[in-house]
Amino acid sequence: MLSDKVGRVKRAAFSITLSVLLIAILLNFVPIKFAVKLEDAQLKLEAGNYICVTESKYVLDTGWIAKTNINSNLEENIAVKVFRNNPNKYLSNREFDFNWFEVENSFLFIGEVEHVERSRETNVLYANLDVDKWEIVHPIKRASIRKYITPKNYLSIYDYDLIKSIRTIG
Repeated sequence: MLSDKVGRVKRAAFSITLSVLLIAILLNFVPIKFAVKLEDAQLKLEAGNYICVTESKYVLDTGWIAKTNINSNLEENIAVKVFRNNPNKYLSNREFDFNWFEVENSFLFIGEVEHVERSRETNVLYANLDVDKWEIVHPIKRASIRKYITPKNYLSIYDYDLIKSIRTIG
C-alpha cells in the first residue's frame, strides 16, 4: 500500500517535470516578433522615414552603424545614436551581446533623423535617430546554442530580457 503511494507520487513528479520541460522547449518555437526581409520592408516605406542599421562592436559610442551597402540612399556609413525605442532595451544580452560575440544583426529603424553631425576628432558622421518602431531583419543571428535549433525568421520569448522589458514599459 505504501509502495503504491510512493509509485503514484513518483509518476506525478515525473509527469509534472516532463510537462514543464516540454512547455519550456515549445516556447522556443512560439513567435513573438517576425523578422522582415529588407527588400520587402523598404518597398513599403517612404524614403527618409527609415534607416537600416547593423549592430557593430566597432562603433563603440553608439553600437549602431548604417552602412551604404544596405542603405542605397546614403553616400557614406553613418554611426547612429538611437533614441526612445531601442531594441537593446528589450532584447537579451545573452543572445544578442555583440560586444562579446561575432553576432551582428541588422535592424530596420522607422523614425526621424533629428540631427546629423561629423565628429571633428574622428571624422565619423553621426546621426541622432528618434525611433518610433523597429524591426529585425531576416535572418536572425543568435550567440547561444539556440542559433542551431531556433528558426531564424522570428524572435521568441527567450530572445527578450523580461526584466529590461518591464523596466522599459514601466
